[in-house]
Amino acid sequence: MAVVGRPNVGKSTLFNRLVGRKLAVVHGEPGVTRDRKVAVATWEGRSFWLVDTGGYVPEATGGMEVLVREQASLAVEEASLVVLVVDGEDGVNPLDAEIARILRRRGKTSLLVVNKIDNADREASIHDFHGLGLGEPIPLSAVHGRGADELLDRIVEALGEARPAEEPTDAVRVAVVGKPNVGKSSIVNRLLHEDRMIVHEAPGTTRDSVDSFFRFGGRQFILIDTAGLRRKRSISDTLEVYGVVRALKSIERASVVLLVLDASSGLSSQDTRIAAIAHHSGKPSVVVFNKWDLVQKDERTAVELEKEFRRRLPFLSYAQVVFVSALTGLRVSRLPALALEAEEQSRRTLDDQELTAALRAALARRRPPAGQSRQGVTLARATQASVVPPTFAVFVSDRSAFKRSYVLYLINSLREQYGFRGTPIRVKVRTALRK
Repeated sequence: MAVVGRPNVGKSTLFNRLVGRKLAVVHGEPGVTRDRKVAVATWEGRSFWLVDTGGYVPEATGGMEVLVREQASLAVEEASLVVLVVDGEDGVNPLDAEIARILRRRGKTSLLVVNKIDNADREASIHDFHGLGLGEPIPLSAVHGRGADELLDRIVEALGEARPAEEPTDAVRVAVVGKPNVGKSSIVNRLLHEDRMIVHEAPGTTRDSVDSFFRFGGRQFILIDTAGLRRKRSISDTLEVYGVVRALKSIERASVVLLVLDASSGLSSQDTRIAAIAHHSGKPSVVVFNKWDLVQKDERTAVELEKEFRRRLPFLSYAQVVFVSALTGLRVSRLPALALEAEEQSRRTLDDQELTAALRAALARRRPPAGQSRQGVTLARATQASVVPPTFAVFVSDRSAFKRSYVLYLINSLREQYGFRGTPIRVKVRTALRK
């Protein structure tokens, strides 16, 4: 089901109301929603897909409005039911009439919702909307929830016995993050084989995190396209703050992070900051150098760029690096497999006995610096505490001997023996209880 209407009539507020969560950014500025946003809504035991769309401007001839209109048109084409939202305070607008005419011409099953009817006194104004030819107008206040139950009843009735919507519980959630204008949305579109996300040369085109679904290798993937992350002092409006907050939350709920960098401009300090966020989240990562088609290169260029990346971001040494072009499609098809491998490695477990033996062998190869104890340091046992990231608890006789550099040595020893490619590893040193 798609929610459509002209800009600033309350579509995203209604979307949030129907899904029961604040998933879409709501702001007083027109044109906040640009890309299609999809979620599952549930009512009276029935679930259905709900699509929020940007403000539809039929007569738009160029710029962002045309791109938003195209996304809304695609949502309408794919929907089995369309809800047209109009503004009860403004009255009938020529754009409302034009959108209603388009829906009638396409033969779409539609419901007409008159929003901002906050009390019974305003209900008389809904009769002006009968002329739109979409049946009985439904009075609603998306902000306060007034009339939402009645609307949901009408939606379920109109959808009939359609197949219930169900969001996959075992999906690999891939957050696509990076600075503005590095090509995140273009990569998502290339993976989906459709123009699912709006792509524009203006930085900040993507204002919210948007989920898209596809299958690869028998697994369901959810691609999360995020707003570009800029430095705090460069963020000047509340809309961008919303986008940044949503992007950070997207990393939290992701299974894997695709860190997108601009190969044509080299690494920046902001790239380093974003990489650090991904690393400290504990999520596995794949580093994607996009715009490889714009780079003048020889047989050493990729090697040198990767070497520079690993020198400047040593904490991401575990991440695989791939050079792609979203424009031409070069190597983009490799990304799902790399993301899946990283996700699987982040959930890998080791047997306690095998783990203890491996770490004792590492201890024997290179003894830690002397700690507080004058006796030799011993490792009593080790156990895996958790996954995502793989976290190991190591119980030793003298914890003071295990400085940060030595813990990194143990982590590297585990990588050499077991791989864990693509995922961070954490080793927590604990003092063994004396018998």
